[in-house]
Amino acid sequence: QSAPDISAFPIAAHSASPFAGARSSEAAMQFTPQQLTGGPRFHHRTRIGNWSEDQELEEIRLKDFLAQKEGGHLRVTAKQRQLEECLRPEQLSASHDGALRFGQKVMLLNQQSKGYLSVNPYDEVTKDYAAIMLTTTTRQEPSVRNVLIIERVDENDGFDDDVVHYGQNVRCVIMPFGERMGGPTYMHSEMVTALAAAKFSRHQEVTALAAPTGETKWQFLYPDVNNRLEMEGEPVPAGSPVTIRHVQTGSFLASDEIPYQNIFGHEMEVHCFPYFSLNKTQNLVGEKKGDITGDVALRRHGLPNIWTVRTATHGGD
Repeated sequence: QSAPDISAFPIAAHSASPFAGARSSEAAMQFTPQQLTGGPRFHHRTRIGNWSEDQELEEIRLKDFLAQKEGGHLRVTAKQRQLEECLRPEQLSASHDGALRFGQKVMLLNQQSKGYLSVNPYDEVTKDYAAIMLTTTTRQEPSVRNVLIIERVDENDGFDDDVVHYGQNVRCVIMPFGERMGGPTYMHSEMVTALAAAKFSRHQEVTALAAPTGETKWQFLYPDVNNRLEMEGEPVPAGSPVTIRHVQTGSFLASDEIPYQNIFGHEMEVHCFPYFSLNKTQNLVGEKKGDITGDVALRRHGLPNIWTVRTATHGGD
């Protein structure tokens, strides 16, 4: 009997093994199990996985790095440029007669945090005008970020000379520097609200505002509350301790040992809060005798409220 003609039977178009599809999918897989799980991968010189794409990615990253380096856009380069422009040395004004005068360049040293009032132009705050944060830093060298100018608010305030007096309205001005500050900024504060409060202590926030509004007025007061009334209107000696009161809210400028991290490292928070003593001061007894009135403060200030005005000749010790 002759053999059957196999040409009469239909033959499938693909007669490959049923496991051929699995082998082809494995051959098309270009990623290692480490790459699929997000773990460490081989270098592109090891011809495992999608090495060609890895090699192209490395070359693209190198080109981007070189382009950022040449343009000065690297994080390290940008931070170095920020530090250089903020720590540029500044000259303090000399007070040869021992009096503090308007227009002098001074520094404010807090007795609690042992730091100087400083501005950070790269820490912005949302206000009606451009605003940046204030902190206290332990850097003692005068620089553009911690030197401020005392400015007179009103020429017709009852004082004929250019000397700063206790109780006189003043503004503390930080002159512009760097690429972020387009003009002078003024030390500013406002009442505590849900949107305006110190970052950590939640006390009254203190910033540097780009406009001389009514919330930028301050007063230098004699630190001893027992002699404050008698010293009202007297000249403020350079290098002397003072308390700085915010005119609109009546609170006092303060800085405590509350860490505040920024691009300059470990600094301290600045806010407004009356750090009065908690002891009894016998106010009612004094009022009954007629020695004082109800508007006289008798509780002494704590060290967070005490500031020293440093000039080139005074207050540097």
